[in-house]
Amino acid sequence: MTPKECGLPRDSKAQAEQIRSVAVQRIGARAGRLPAPVMGSLDAAIRLHLGLRAGL
Repeated sequence: MTPKECGLPRDSKAQAEQIRSVAVQRIGARAGRLPAPVMGSLDAAIRLHLGLRAGL
């Protein structure tokens, strides 16, 4: 994703196959934003990798 697409200072990517858990204390302020269609695709990819069904 380009900075214009996501609001981050440089090109970035989301890797649905590399999900990790983090402590809530490590979560900071929002850094960027994804357009709804991109977020929908990312959500579907995460569900696929976790073996979850959509709409549950």
